[in-house]
Amino acid sequence: MESSMAKTDETQYQQYVVQRTNDIYWRVEEKVELVLMGLSKQVPITTLCRINNVSPSLYYEWRELFIARGKEGLFGKDGRSQREINLEKKVHVLERCVGELILEKELLKKLQDE
Repeated sequence: MESSMAKTDETQYQQYVVQRTNDIYWRVEEKVELVLMGLSKQVPITTLCRINNVSPSLYYEWRELFIARGKEGLFGKDGRSQREINLEKKVHVLERCVGELILEKELLKKLQDE
């Protein structure tokens, strides 16, 4: 009985299955599609999550990020998260500082040798 009910759910809600390009992780567009389906309230969230093999807690996390920051909440520029972008900026600043310190060290060495 349970398997026939599951098949009924699958066929009844087939239009709510997000077509994924990768089974390992969710791409941003796929997350957005899932969140928008959930926000439309045309299908219960538990059913939406079950047919898309996503835990409801993960769905709600994505939804909150999407509501708070729109698509950028799920996806940063150039396919990177906002945290990655900020860390890359910090790395760039630190690399520049290290370069300046190395240059200063070499200049001081030359002055000392003279």
